[in-house]
Amino acid sequence: MTAPTPVSGPAAPALLELTAVSKKYGDVAALGGADLVVRRGELLAIVGPSGSGKSTMLNIMGTLDRPTSGRVRIAGYDVARLSDRELSALRAGTIGFVFQQFHLAPGVPALDSVADGLLYSGRTRGERRLLAERALRRVGLGHRLRHEPHQLSGGEKQRVAIARAVLGDPPLLLADEPTGALDSRSGTVVLELLHELHESGTAVVIITHDRDITASLPREVRVKDGRIEYDSAAPGSLSPALQEAVR
Repeated sequence: MTAPTPVSGPAAPALLELTAVSKKYGDVAALGGADLVVRRGELLAIVGPSGSGKSTMLNIMGTLDRPTSGRVRIAGYDVARLSDRELSALRAGTIGFVFQQFHLAPGVPALDSVADGLLYSGRTRGERRLLAERALRRVGLGHRLRHEPHQLSGGEKQRVAIARAVLGDPPLLLADEPTGALDSRSGTVVLELLHELHESGTAVVIITHDRDITASLPREVRVKDGRIEYDSAAPGSLSPALQEAVR
């Protein structure tokens, strides 16, 4: 079957929208007035130093946390209007997560680690394992189905985590520092895989502090002190170089 051609850019429909989103923890503003649109099939980096607010933004984008104020829309749904059950269903069907740490249970083979992502889907064990095998083959791990975490390299562990994240073909993949725990070679392999997922039609948002990763992606959103200070997709935005020059 031929992979779909991703439709991205201004013509693509919005998949995720943040409108004037703020998040406070007591008197501390972790995020202030963020406006962001991620369109179907996009590939972008949200970049910033530690403490900049980018991880807070990821948690809100992924519905793992609710904003103090502002509006979040995902796949056309206003998140604030959804019950916890509806929100869980939206998250399960729409968003895949990849984290810096792999979160693989010791002693559990790769096939079962991925299949467990569908544990509450109502599918039989055989169906879950079949879909898991397909996902692992998709990320190039068809030869590692029975291997446990201690038998896998760091890059292979991250690919297992990615297979689990894309198991249900979510239209949005949020990757939080996906190469942060990897050596440069394994990191390159994981980035290439994320590019391939994007080319197959998945919108991929990479949260990172790595400028080299950011430079390899078509869109950059820069976060500083809880605010978006630069978005290369925004009309009239200064380039990073010019922005530095006028400071």
